[in-house]
Amino acid sequence: MIRFACMFCLTLIGGSVAAEEPAPEVPTQDLIAERDRIAGEMHSLAKRSVWAGVERRYRQLVQMGIPLTAGDHLTAAYAARESGDLNQVFVRLQLAAAIEGTQEIVDWLYDIDHNYGHVTLLAGRKGTAKLIAVNLPLDPNQRKAVEAAIETARQTGRFEGLLPRGRYEFATQAFKVEPGVGVRVEVSPKMRRQGIIEPVIIYRPLPTATGNTEENP
Repeated sequence: MIRFACMFCLTLIGGSVAAEEPAPEVPTQDLIAERDRIAGEMHSLAKRSVWAGVERRYRQLVQMGIPLTAGDHLTAAYAARESGDLNQVFVRLQLAAAIEGTQEIVDWLYDIDHNYGHVTLLAGRKGTAKLIAVNLPLDPNQRKAVEAAIETARQTGRFEGLLPRGRYEFATQAFKVEPGVGVRVEVSPKMRRQGIIEPVIIYRPLPTATGNTEENP
């Protein structure tokens, strides 16, 4: 049986688990009916590849605060993949897997484990935060993830999340992304004055989607 590591999932969501939590309120029939209606719309939009609409419906469902199905989370993972948000892909797949670990979900999580690495990129100001992929991936979904990260870094001066394995530059500093290795690149005026310009690479195992702690080849 595959064990699913949830710590990373909770970190991405930004949540925490209390020692004791009150029992959740039983949703009313009206609330359940509304959830089913919105979920039906979401799945209908997914069949037509209207991913922005899927994302909006999913966020509505999450805000309702009542249980969703594995299929709901899986459909939302496809919407997140379309926008290049691999963090949310990972989170939603973990939520789906906790309900029903189908082969499709397990295979997708395995792919993330073995083809993506977690990076933290920080710059002193957004004007210096240009992220470059030395070679853009040929896979269209990986390419979307890289392009979304590039845009986030440009707009905010930072990026934290998943990137496909490969070589990159951030604020002219070269670094390499490998599955299972955390990479932190911080470039600030203070660091440059101190002569610190090399990326800080954290060689430590990261939580995996499938609970597989074996070293990647």
